[in-house]
Amino acid sequence: MKKTFNVAIVAFAAVLFGTHALASGGYGGGGGVSGGRTYSPAPKAVDTVYETGKSIFRGRQSGEPTLSYCVINDGEKVPVKRKSLKAYKRTDYNTLAQNLYNCDEPDTLISKQLTRDSMLYVLYYLNKRHKLGLNGSSS
Repeated sequence: MKKTFNVAIVAFAAVLFGTHALASGGYGGGGGVSGGRTYSPAPKAVDTVYETGKSIFRGRQSGEPTLSYCVINDGEKVPVKRKSLKAYKRTDYNTLAQNLYNCDEPDTLISKQLTRDSMLYVLYYLNKRHKLGLNGSSS
């Protein structure tokens, strides 16, 4: 009887302390205080090239025009979306750049309205955002 009583106490203690540990964040990771030191997770590295390209693409970058992006897909110009960019997967940056148009001015290439650097930021953003796997130039 005494042995089963001890087992019951140990089981109860394990459940009690186990649920307390889970209620306070579990056993590790994340922030916390241990031995007088505060631990916090390392901050994630920000891809500044991606973020710059995103802000240019969305028209939020100061000094850059707000543009509406279209791409040639099956012979017609359609707005840039994941589905419309599928045809450009595993091609190269130049091919995509030569097929990006301003939807508001259908005969105008985006590359003619942005600086070279801004165009590269946008191409990098589109490549990473839509997982296109673009290569360098095709030459």
